[in-house]
Amino acid sequence: MLIELFSQHYTLMEVISRNLVSNDWITLVFMLALVLIALMKLYKPQLLLGYSIALFSQGFIENRAEKNPSTFSTFHVLIFLFTTLIFSLTLYFVASNILVEKFYNYLFVLAGMTAYMILKFLFIRIIAHSLDIEEQTRYFIFSKSGYLYNIGLWLFPILILFHYGYSNITFLLVFICLLLIFRGFLILRNNKKLIFNNFFYFILYFCTLELAPLLIIYKTTTT
Repeated sequence: MLIELFSQHYTLMEVISRNLVSNDWITLVFMLALVLIALMKLYKPQLLLGYSIALFSQGFIENRAEKNPSTFSTFHVLIFLFTTLIFSLTLYFVASNILVEKFYNYLFVLAGMTAYMILKFLFIRIIAHSLDIEEQTRYFIFSKSGYLYNIGLWLFPILILFHYGYSNITFLLVFICLLLIFRGFLILRNNKKLIFNNFFYFILYFCTLELAPLLIIYKTTTT
């Protein structure tokens, strides 16, 4: 009887230990994201505040577009790294019923998300420069990136709640979809003149750089 109780206790402790080890890397990702937020707050607190309310502050995006700051400034590198971490973790959680909960799977998602965001940014910049439309598209580009950074900041506490408390995938998906739809609405509303004057090119851009990667990711994770 004593041996059986000891065996059950050992098995329980082993299961708990495995769960803690398997989830340690997610905690480390959250800690890294928190460190990035702290660095941004120390470096440029007003910019961090501006990006955190960008969805409700058109003036902030307009101001950033007018100043046209360097994309490779310290703050933009920090917020880009933060956004990439958060969106990769979001995609990982959404695909958690398909992917095995392993750190290398998250690294795979993170590498894909990073490559996608960098290549899309470079492609947009190259096209704008080659067509000599950088001035006309500056606000459009800043609004897209600014709203994306804002969503990343909002998703951070939601992901913590999802992972450690209310693990409802439907809630997470609905929240993400609402934010992305609101972002799309704001981009269309604030850039309607540019978009409708170049509607064909906008549809081509949207299908190539927005829809196609999502369809590829969906096909990859479902096959």
